[in-house]
Amino acid sequence: MYFENFPITYYSLHDLSNIKIVTNITRRVQISDEVKNTLGVYDEYDIQDGETTELVAEKFYNNPELHWLILLYNDIIDPRFDWVLPYSSLIQVIEGKYNNINATHHFEDANGVYTNGNVYIQSNAAFGSFVTGDVISNNTNIGTAVITSKISSSNVVITVSTGGFITGDQIKLSSNASVTANITSTTVISGTPITNYTYEDVVNESKRRIRILKNAFTDLVVKDFKQKLEF
Repeated sequence: MYFENFPITYYSLHDLSNIKIVTNITRRVQISDEVKNTLGVYDEYDIQDGETTELVAEKFYNNPELHWLILLYNDIIDPRFDWVLPYSSLIQVIEGKYNNINATHHFEDANGVYTNGNVYIQSNAAFGSFVTGDVISNNTNIGTAVITSKISSSNVVITVSTGGFITGDQIKLSSNASVTANITSTTVISGTPITNYTYEDVVNESKRRIRILKNAFTDLVVKDFKQKLEF
């Protein structure tokens, strides 16, 4: 139903000797901010696990073909990634994106704001070539830090600016990748480590609540949509 209202255009892949009539899917129409943000025009709804745009449209409009109205009203361009994922799909995405879903993605303060983390890390006498002020990188997962204190060749304190470091990770000097050490133990001094899984889960959950245009206004919006496509 969505694309059947789009105008047609002429298209040729190679030259003008082979012209085809196609739907002009490059045309873009938006719902005005006034309509989208006016209280009383919409209801808020939390998408249930497994619900597709079609199922939500059927639930509220008794018409699954109005799924495009759900997407348009919520500025969702790609329903594959901008729509909340069920748990099984979310896990697949996270496992495909990260080497370790339990590795630290970032640190947060008590207010949930991104912050630098301070971590005490240990290795088996492998920090001999590391000195205070060295920048280190995580060779196993994602992480960048500065050594703020060297206690011994087995113990250092780092301030993490990007990603994180956990037991089992290998670190390297940013200035000399051949100088490495394997982390045998970590203790967080300050900052709350947020895992890759937790980060992606929070992002996914932020997509769960959407706005549903009330039935009383759907005909007007659909009519306006069709009229805008005529120009």
